[in-house]
Formats: sequence, structure tokens, C-alpha cells
Amino acid sequence: MPTRPLAFDRAMHAVLDACRYATTPAGLFVAVHQALKPHVPVDRWCAMTLDPATSLPTGGVHENGFSVAGGERVLRLEYGGPADVNTLADLARSKAHVNTLSAATHGHVETSARFREVLAPEGLRHELRAVYRDQHGAWAAMVLLRAPDREDFDPREVELVAAINEPLTRALRRLLLLAEMHTRAEPGAPGLVLLEPATAAEARSELQVRHASPIALQWLDQIDDSSAGPLPYALYSLALRAAREGHAVTRIRARSGRWLTAHAEAALAAGPGISLILQPSRPHEIAQILAGAYGLTTREAEVARLVAAGCTNEEIAKLLFVSRYTVEDHLKKSYEKLDVRSRSELVSRLFFDQYVPRTKQEIALDGTGWFM
Repeated sequence: MPTRPLAFDRAMHAVLDACRYATTPAGLFVAVHQALKPHVPVDRWCAMTLDPATSLPTGGVHENGFSVAGGERVLRLEYGGPADVNTLADLARSKAHVNTLSAATHGHVETSARFREVLAPEGLRHELRAVYRDQHGAWAAMVLLRAPDREDFDPREVELVAAINEPLTRALRRLLLLAEMHTRAEPGAPGLVLLEPATAAEARSELQVRHASPIALQWLDQIDDSSAGPLPYALYSLALRAAREGHAVTRIRARSGRWLTAHAEAALAAGPGISLILQPSRPHEIAQILAGAYGLTTREAEVARLVAAGCTNEEIAKLLFVSRYTVEDHLKKSYEKLDVRSRSELVSRLFFDQYVPRTKQEIALDGTGWFM
């Protein structure tokens, strides 16, 4: 038997390879599951992409998880029913973004409505949930399930599932951006630059441009900066840092006054080198979409988004620097505009009216995690 550190390192290397070579979000989830399987065996599992603005699901891999009826019931309990334990919204906001159902219930899993109404009827008992997030929000979730005749997930397994957070979120972010580039070609879409090590004869710089998309060339032309090798100094420095650290991100102001976000990542599936993605900077939220759809004001939309993310009125008041009574007033007006009567109905309306139809239509996600 290998020692724990060696097994842990092997598992992490397998996950890193899965993240490096995946070409779609669904393929990423399957590959990561296969990498974890020898170290965290399960009977069933599912994974999903999340909207970073609200932590609500936008798609995923579900065929190996609950039954169709069970999956529908889980969603109803998660977003439209009475408060349960270990919800995705709670995990997205908690310091520990990975937890088991037994730990969340202090060993009394029968107190969970999800256990009573879904897990037990489907012959399951042990559940491990993980939400994967970065500074922009929650991007993905994974649910691992075991039957009653298996042992519960132990601390070592929980630690491993938590440890893959950074490579998984980074890979998913890259895949969403690449998918958006292929789907959108109008001005404002992301642009791709592929860099590779320069040959000995090209000693003027360490890197050379192997490919640049037309949109990327347009963005490069708008960057007011001296050149260093084949790129503006700011981007070349970013690429060198990514070559050293694996990935790097920066923001650059274009001549037009618009801000651009540049993501650089090393070791693409296409071969050694650096991928550089340029896109207009934009907020990771859907406040304007909600305002347009329901007639909410900007502040009402922000309050609704925070409610969907699981925040209490007191937490929303602190985040927005307003009083709790102001938050309650915004909620009252939002209830009237959305024709709902409670927080759970508000979240249910947001999820089932806005997310599920788009998910069923398999609408692609953009680089912010929202539907294009």
C-alpha cells in the first residue's frame, strides 16, 4: 500500500492531467471523476456547472447520479423547499466548501429532508458535496454518493476532494472562455493567442506567437503599451509568469478606455506553450438581466441575487452598506414584481424560470458562467 502522501500526490497529478486535456465542461467532470475514482470510490455521482453570480446550476453530468424523479426532487428541495442542511448555496459561502451529509447533521442523516425523500428511497446513505469556487464565485459542484453497505467518506477523502478546487475552477473557466470564442465572433468576443517557446535562432525573446485569432489581433491593436518580443510588455510579462507559475491573470486598459482581462495558462492539450485569452472585463453577475426581465431596479436585482446566493437579510445589509429595513423593502418590491410571497419562491422563480429552460435547450455558457 502506498503511503498517504504518495497516494495523494498521485491523485492530484491525475486530476491535473484531467484538467489539462479536457475539451468540454462535461468531459472535464468525467475525467476528474475517473482520476478520483481509485482514491474516492463511489456508487453514484453527478457534477454541474454553476452561475458564479447566484450559485445556481447551469448544466452538468447527471446520468450517473439520481434518477430523473430523484434529481427533480433534489432541485425542488435545494431551491424551492424548506431549508435543508449542506445545500450548495451554503457550501458556496462557507469557509469549508466541501462537507459530508453526516458531518452536517452530526451523524443524524435522517434529519435531512434530502436523505429522507431522495437518498434513502434510491438506496443511498452517504453523501459528499463539494462546491468549487474562486474569487469570482462558485463555478462547479460535485456530489458523490455511496450505498449503506459502504463506509462513509473519511477525512482523507474529503481533503482530496477539496484539494482539487484550484485546478478544476481554472480549467472550467478556460473551457468556458474557449467555447465562447468559437460561438461568438462579433466585436467584444474573447480572442486567443497561442505562444510557444522560441527556437535557438529566434533568441530575441523566449516566446513566439504560433497563432492569434482575428479577434485577438483586434484587441492587441488597442493596447497602448511598448512591445516586448512578440507582444505588448504587459502581456508578455503575463505569459512569462504563467510559464513559471502555471497561470496568471491581469487587467489592461485599452485605448478606447475599455478594460480588458487577460488570462494566461501553461501546458495546453495542443502541446507545450502558453494560451493567452483576451476578453472585455465585465461583472460576474446577472443583475441587468434580471432587471430587464422583471423590471427590477439595479439595487432590487442585487438584493435578489444575494438572496439566491443564500445570504440572510443581515448579511445583505452589510454587503450593500444599507439597513436591514432597506433590504426588506427591496425584497417586498421584488416579491410584487415577480409575483412571489417568500424567499424560497423567489429563488424557485429564478431557478425554474430562468435556468432550467436554458439548461434543457443546452444553451452554451459564456466566460462569466451565464448563458449566452
